[in-house]
Amino acid sequence: MKNTIGCHRTADRIECAKMTSIVQRAATRLRRCLFSLATALWCGLATTAHAEVHIEGSPSAVRVTTNQDAIADVLWAFAATFNVQYRTAIPLDAAANRAYSGSLGQVVYRLLDGYNYVIKKDQEKIEIVIFGKRGQSAIPPAAPKAVPTGGILSRWR
Repeated sequence: MKNTIGCHRTADRIECAKMTSIVQRAATRLRRCLFSLATALWCGLATTAHAEVHIEGSPSAVRVTTNQDAIADVLWAFAATFNVQYRTAIPLDAAANRAYSGSLGQVVYRLLDGYNYVIKKDQEKIEIVIFGKRGQSAIPPAAPKAVPTGGILSRWR
């Protein structure tokens, strides 16, 4: 006699029950993964959707308008528009001003006011390296070494 799942004997029913539980667990895992993926995508899109940096012109005469987005967003827009690469040792989450204009070098100078940075220009590429905020040490100085004042007998006291 055949049941609704299609199993004939008791042994087959046990195997069908095992298969059903395996399929149910796999479906639950799949739903969890899809939910996690959808959440991650939604959060990622939500954070990038607010960044509205508009760049017009060429590197010799550029106009930048922002909604006071993070400095990193403005640098990212430079990288997408011009042949600019940037690296940073610190998070650049401070708000940029609403508008900048001038040459690319002048705009970067005003954008990164208060930061220690270097601009390296090749024939086709511009690289900006940000080390940290002005007044802060990028690399902590080495601790001074203690100089012994006397011989070995002075250490025994």
